[in-house]
Amino acid sequence: MDVARLIPRLLTRRRLLAAGGVLAAGLAPAMAQFAPGRTGILALRATYGDRGAEILGDLVWRIYTVRGPDVQLYTKVETARPSLVLPPGQYAIHVSHGLATATRNITLSETGSVATLPISVGALTVNGHLGVPERPIPPQRQKLSVFIPTANNSEGKLVTDSLRPMTRIMLPEGTYHLVSTYSGSNSVVRTDVRVTTGRVTEAAVNHRAATMTLKLVRQRGGVALAGAEWTIETPGGDIVAEAVGAFPSVDIGEGTYNVLARHNDREYRGQMKVEGGINRDFEIIVE
Repeated sequence: MDVARLIPRLLTRRRLLAAGGVLAAGLAPAMAQFAPGRTGILALRATYGDRGAEILGDLVWRIYTVRGPDVQLYTKVETARPSLVLPPGQYAIHVSHGLATATRNITLSETGSVATLPISVGALTVNGHLGVPERPIPPQRQKLSVFIPTANNSEGKLVTDSLRPMTRIMLPEGTYHLVSTYSGSNSVVRTDVRVTTGRVTEAAVNHRAATMTLKLVRQRGGVALAGAEWTIETPGGDIVAEAVGAFPSVDIGEGTYNVLARHNDREYRGQMKVEGGINRDFEIIVE
């Protein structure tokens, strides 16, 4: 029997049982299957891959009793190097580190056992800047999503859409698709990143974007008129942003845009050029 394939389903089932107060009762039959009074020590360790260093934190261990087709959760611990006193018998060990996992079946006797589980896991951290590294993007203005690509879709399976810049996420070794959006604007950067076991992958995302302040004025450099309604469009006519006010600020990707301002039932138009990393005012003069 492939116990490893059963464990994800058991985890989901156990969460539901725990919510109803049934988990403790469900564990008792599994514990009774082992001979009372006899114990062995199970010492557990986890490493970065087969030859990597030992993982010394952020581990969650789940120990399952195995008796034929019956697999039951016995205990859960969250220490790095647990040593558990257990009845001799068959067990399935499941360990998670971040989003990566490993499993192993063992037979525990009264003489005890030491089990080392290699986890193919690495870390990913992402930072962003505007145009040049000397202009970092404030973390609250960058949205990061990580996907697992599929055969025909780079965004095939969502891993997370809430990764914080400059923080680490532990992922199984592999290739991922990273999507970075600057401040809810049309500045979106997509790239593939490779996560390697035992290493930290540092991804730097360069957004060619800027903050433009819109003003409707009677003369160049004049006082902005209140109550203006703004629409910014691509040359193809797609609306990129809308705003209301005397001098609203808009975060927008590098490029050339058509800008429409409405004021007192009249419309005024202009063309705005945005250069990455250069924040400035854009004025339309009322004629």
